[in-house]
This record gives sequence, structure tokens and C-alpha cells, in this order.
Amino acid sequence: MRLKIISLPIIATLWGLNASATDVAGLTVKGEASFDYNFLSSGENTYPAVGGALNEQYRFNQAQLQLTKETDELSFLARLNYQPTSYQTTAGTSQANIGTLDQLELYYKFTPTFSVGFGRLCSTLGFESLLKSENVFYSNSVSYQTILPGYGEGLRARYNPGEWLTVSLSTYNRSTYNLFGDDYTTTKTTEASATGVAGRFLWFAGYQWGTDGDGTAPNPKVDKSSGNVWTTYKFSDDFLFTASYDNRTRKQDGSTMNYTQSVLGQLSYAFQWHTLGLRYEALLGAGELDALNGLSTPTYYRGADKVQVWSVVDKFNLSEHFNLYVEYRHDGADQAVLTNSKGDATKELHMITLGALAYF
Repeated sequence: MRLKIISLPIIATLWGLNASATDVAGLTVKGEASFDYNFLSSGENTYPAVGGALNEQYRFNQAQLQLTKETDELSFLARLNYQPTSYQTTAGTSQANIGTLDQLELYYKFTPTFSVGFGRLCSTLGFESLLKSENVFYSNSVSYQTILPGYGEGLRARYNPGEWLTVSLSTYNRSTYNLFGDDYTTTKTTEASATGVAGRFLWFAGYQWGTDGDGTAPNPKVDKSSGNVWTTYKFSDDFLFTASYDNRTRKQDGSTMNYTQSVLGQLSYAFQWHTLGLRYEALLGAGELDALNGLSTPTYYRGADKVQVWSVVDKFNLSEHFNLYVEYRHDGADQAVLTNSKGDATKELHMITLGALAYF
């Protein structure tokens, strides 16, 4: 099951999830490193939303380190992310391994049920976790990569009266790690969400809205929003079903609104040393993803309206700290907006990922 890191302490407590961790000088430490090899039917041509995977090349995906600390008064979380990153130079595009402090959250507990925090906050939207070791699939869903927001620097208040409800209210300003303010212009963003457990159901509802830019050149005013609703039903400790709905809008002054939505269903079943997963995702308004992400060149599904994405995975749990993955993904668009390995336009693409993940 894949959950945003902001929800993990709550969910782990309520549903008894056993994530690997190590205690170091009073800090709870989690770490992981991932490596993969991909076969893309697009060859050297662009395959939408694959996280930078290249065809038939070994790739160090990323390494992450998460540190947490809980006391009666404070709650602390920091996450370091180290991965190959492309950047622009005067000589063109270069690549380096850059380690960043992606997430830093510090909360003060006024009461056992109410806390206020600040820092570089991870959005509460989305059921997929930032840590691969806490997911069924090795690769993220398309909506997680393109529709849902990421990070924002600001403040957050949390209220947790019991396992049945946790409410959060966040306000963000400037950050390159967030859907809003991705260019460090003036931003006013609010995020509200609620989650809880009701019997075998784990549910979530959240919405983020705001304005990027101040309306003056070169910072045009852009109104944006993202919404996310999901629920997970626990048939048994080993058999889970998740349904999710995501949407995102973007409207610049004097222009029409760009809008994309996604409906997702996911099944996972664990037995012996395997975990099998099946995921289906239907994207409506998929052709608007480039505009929503501020891209001028075709990167996603430009020209298509509906895209369906099927993914199947077999995760081999070889030990308590090591997994191997065999994952297949198939994309089908209603228009021939994709490019195969021969350079021909096509409605369908597929990829196979062989992944390895070590974690503690």
C-alpha cells in the first residue's frame, strides 16, 4: 500500500504496518536505494511519465534517507533524496548526482490531538508513498507524477481526535518543489484534507487551491487547483483494493482553463514471498498535461483526450531488506500521439521494468 509520508505514522499505528527502521541516537531512520533496467517500446523516443527511464540501460534510480523523532511536545521529519539530476548550463544540459533535503517538517504539539508545524512540507494528497519500499509497485502512477502536487514551504495545523479522523490545514508560499510557485513567484496556496479509518476502510479527501504570480510581467496570474479522493478496503492482511480520483486545473488570465482528471483502481495480494499487483488508470484530458506542467514541447500525451494505463507487477520479497520487481505497463491513447521505436506515430506503447530495491 502506498501512502504519502505525512500519513504514514498515523496509518502505521492504525493498521499495524511493519516498515523497516533503525534507531540511531534516538532518531528513527529509514533508508533505501533502487536500481533498474527498462525495456521501452518507444526506444530512444519519449515515453510519457516514466521517471527518466531510458531504453535498455542500467540506471541508478535514487537513494533516500528518512529521519523521524517523536517526543511528547515535538514531532520531526526530514527526508534526503539523492538521484541523478539534469540541469541547464551555458554549454547545454548536464547531469550530476545531487543530494537534496526534499522534506523537512517540525511540529509542536499543543495538546495530544492538536499540533502546528512548519518547514518544507509534503502535500497530503495522494495514496502513494515517496518511499518505494512502502509501495506495491516499483513505478509511480501517471497521476502521481503529473497531476498531484509535491512540496510547499509554509505552515500546517493538524487535528487528530482519534483513529476515525485526522484533519490538516496548510498554507504555502514560494517553493520550486510544489505545483504552486514552481518558479519562485508570489504564491498564495491553501490545502485542506481529512483521513481516517472506518472498519476495513481507510479513506482520504483533500483539495489544494491558490494563485501563482502577481499579475505583472513576467509573473502572470495563474489560478490552480488539485483534488484527490481515495479509499482502501482491507479484505485481509494480504489482500487490498484501492480506488482513487484525482483532478487538476490551471487557468492563466485571459486564457482558457486546462483540466485533467484521473480514475485509478489497484489490487494487491501478498502470498509466501511474492506480492502481486494490478493497477488501472484512466486519464481524461490527458492532452492538457503539458500545459498544466508549463511545458512548451510535447512530453506527455499532447493531442489525446483519453488515455488508459494498465500496470502489472510481481514483487519478489527475497529478504526483509531486499526486493526484486518485474513490472509491465501498457499505455493506450484515443489518438496516435505516441511514438514507437521506429519513430512512427502510434496509439499504444508498453514497457517492462526490472527493478531492485535495498532498504532498512
